[in-house]
Amino acid sequence: MHNILRGSRKPSNLQTDAGTEFYNTSFKALMKKYNINHYSTFSTKKASIVERVIRTLKEKNYRTFCLSGSYKWIDILPKIIEDYNNTKHRTIGMKPAKVTPEHERQLLSSMYNNIKIQGAQRFRVGDIVRLNKHKTIFEKGYLPNWTTELFKITKANITNAATYMLEDMQGKPILGSFYEQELQKAEHADVYLVEKVIKRKDDKHFVKWLGLPSTQNSWISKNDLL
Repeated sequence: MHNILRGSRKPSNLQTDAGTEFYNTSFKALMKKYNINHYSTFSTKKASIVERVIRTLKEKNYRTFCLSGSYKWIDILPKIIEDYNNTKHRTIGMKPAKVTPEHERQLLSSMYNNIKIQGAQRFRVGDIVRLNKHKTIFEKGYLPNWTTELFKITKANITNAATYMLEDMQGKPILGSFYEQELQKAEHADVYLVEKVIKRKDDKHFVKWLGLPSTQNSWISKNDLL
């Protein structure tokens, strides 16, 4: 990575997965040296470009499966990849197999020079938000879309699209970054729902909060219960 960054161009932002090869003292120092904003996202939106390629290869595989009546894919994969690389791609306007180093600058310019830059950030540092609950195809539509637990925004990353760093209400940082679509500003951030009263002592109640982990159980005055 150091050899790459020593070149004439370097990124302002670098998004990676949360692997230990990226999250260690040496890599952190390297990012600081080159003034690069390094971040990760734990989003249900994954590597869309790679997943689109995988989907295409799967579709081609399944066509062959249906014709042959067999699900053995190892023998047919090289032929499918060869066909894929010799088919004209809409995005680059040519066959991948025909791309040479001489085409790189032209393709880079045509694909990335017209990227739409996102406008003003929707949230600010200090905002209290809820997290989106990703639903699988088997979950009911009437279930809540947002977490009961609240989080505070601690940093707004200057990325495209905007991403945000969070901490829970106990001040513990939340791993990764989150897109605007995954956050909802809490309208009544000072109102919490009690799941159950665990024990009582004098005029105090020790309660379990709805939607919060047991580590956030706490004592409150009985007068604060509605």
